[in-house]
Amino acid sequence: MAFSQIPPFRSWGEIVIERVANKRIVDIDWLMVAIVAGLSVGSVVMVASASHVNLTGDPSYFYARQSVWFLIGFGVLFYSLRIDYAEYTQHWKQLYFVGIGLLVLVSLTGAVTNGAKSWFQIGPLRLEPAELMKIILILTMASLLENTESALSNKQLLQALSVAGLPVFLVILQPDLGTALMMSAIAFGILWARGIGRKQAAALLAVGSLAAGTFAALFVVKKELFFKLVHPYQWERLTLFLHPQIRETGMGAGYQLHQSMLAIGAGQIWGEGIFKGIQTQGAWIPERHTDFIFSVVAEELGFAGACLLLAAYFALLWRMIKIGREARDSMGALIVAGVLSMFLAQVFENVGMTMSIMPITGITLPLMSYGGSSILSSMLAIGLVLNVGYHRKKIKF
Repeated sequence: MAFSQIPPFRSWGEIVIERVANKRIVDIDWLMVAIVAGLSVGSVVMVASASHVNLTGDPSYFYARQSVWFLIGFGVLFYSLRIDYAEYTQHWKQLYFVGIGLLVLVSLTGAVTNGAKSWFQIGPLRLEPAELMKIILILTMASLLENTESALSNKQLLQALSVAGLPVFLVILQPDLGTALMMSAIAFGILWARGIGRKQAAALLAVGSLAAGTFAALFVVKKELFFKLVHPYQWERLTLFLHPQIRETGMGAGYQLHQSMLAIGAGQIWGEGIFKGIQTQGAWIPERHTDFIFSVVAEELGFAGACLLLAAYFALLWRMIKIGREARDSMGALIVAGVLSMFLAQVFENVGMTMSIMPITGITLPLMSYGGSSILSSMLAIGLVLNVGYHRKKIKF
């Protein structure tokens, strides 16, 4: 063979770069992946600190499982990129009915935890179908409202409210008011991104005001019926932030919030150090590894650590906005809007409740709190956003 026929020598670096380009790995938003990875590592560390002293007697019980859930979550995240998000939305009807079926089934056969029948107990695993339903709701509403050429019609609005209202109603019956609020935030975010008319917004406001008024009247006139819909302990938790005098006593319903506030205050600027927080290591804060993980961060890493965590969430939301603006179609933009609304609402509510500026609803801090269902739903949501960015059309100049 003549020398002219021998293919030119290429270094391993050139070969790797070519393969990466062919597989479009470069199209993945690696900055977002890095932020999620950083939050994941931080979560495992803080869960380890928060659960070092626990009833199981095994210091590694919670953080070991948290690590496994994150590994599974990253696998799900990257695998989801193989399929264009448009193909997921083509099956929104099947996904929606599966999600509704799971919510009905869990209300009949689910395990009761903290007064709510929200979980399937499968051996040592507990799965919460409402977390999956949040992702399904995003895909469903994005599919229904996808249309850039016309204004939002009343028919589309009613359809969207119907598909959002049914799972919200079923979750309220569990009862899980926190998740119902998060689903409502998702629906509102997608409708806002789609563009809702002034008359439609006014009508929604009127209906919402009527519902709130009916609820308030029920509390005044028929308290026995009201407390069949809302458990007394839930009402105490929801209204606790309005009664600081109860929190300050540190007794009864105010105990958890009182301990949380003590922990946040004790952290000061730089914190007491990981595994060194008095409130955390003394196991004074109930649910410190789940709903109240932010209190642990603030106590052990201080104001600086808490700000760093919030900055990471801000960066994550900023990347979502960037991807949403560059989406190839309105469906992709609406998917991103739904995920962004979910994360924003959860972070605001969770951090707010630990500082007594929001009601206690049991909402987890995404990508930080312990829990397999919460981690998987968050990773699925991030995967959808990355999918929108991964399959966007390139703009040629």
